[in-house]
Amino acid sequence: MAVSPATRQLCDATFPDADAASALSLLDLYAGAERERVHQAVVRLSGGRPGRLRRWLDEAKRNPETVLWFGESPSDTSSQDTHAFGVEFINAFLDKHLDTPAKPTGE
Repeated sequence: MAVSPATRQLCDATFPDADAASALSLLDLYAGAERERVHQAVVRLSGGRPGRLRRWLDEAKRNPETVLWFGESPSDTSSQDTHAFGVEFINAFLDKHLDTPAKPTGE
């Protein structure tokens, strides 16, 4: 299933021209729950950085509800600052560890 026109427009607005096509290709690989909402959430969370997009998509495969919580505005206005802090904190962590290879889990 192709990425929706609304998500395509969001990608074009979020990613530099050189990265928009690869971002759309990555999004097309996600076929889990709440596909359209997850697509738009991970694009917003990525801040136009392909590495972040990949990491948020990986998380969406495991737990789409978490990605939706971070990627959409909270309905409770008193938690907006907490929500923004959480997104900034996680993205800073991702930026620091994007190129760090995963350690074996011992399986």
